[in-house]
Amino acid sequence: MNKKIVELKNKLGLSRASFARALDISPSQMARIEAGKVVLSDEFLQKICSTFHVNPAFFTGEMDIEDAVSVVSPEEEMKQVGKRLKQARSEKGLTLKELSDLVGLSDSQLCLIENGTNKLAEKRAANIGEALEVGVEWLLHGEERNKFFPADHKMMEWLKDHPEVREEIWKMMEN
Repeated sequence: MNKKIVELKNKLGLSRASFARALDISPSQMARIEAGKVVLSDEFLQKICSTFHVNPAFFTGEMDIEDAVSVVSPEEEMKQVGKRLKQARSEKGLTLKELSDLVGLSDSQLCLIENGTNKLAEKRAANIGEALEVGVEWLLHGEERNKFFPADHKMMEWLKDHPEVREEIWKMMEN
């Protein structure tokens, strides 16, 4: 697994420090991962996949890195987040003003996020996801399998600790 992590880091052109920073770990912890001294949890691998837009099949050897990595510019990512936000708001039948009242942002701030001009912070995404009843991972990263996951923070934390339940829910939703 450590070789896959190093390959991904190199493909993305990131230093150890910047790769680690994006994952909220220390560079020394990243060095231990690269050296194969740390067994990575499924949750951590999912975090890598969502943070760097990597298909999980890369880590199982089912896909090569060229096909598994989707390099998206920060500007394009903000536009995609904005589109998903607008889609979810429309699906709920809410106006910008109505959503802004629910989440404590001005309607002009929400408009800038929807237009891809401003970045949606994770904390704000959690509030918006809860108001729109969509998963934060879907809102921020476009992970379709997480679109309809509950946005409730306690439930999300519980599901992170119980991947088998999360997978069963996903299987039921696919059928």
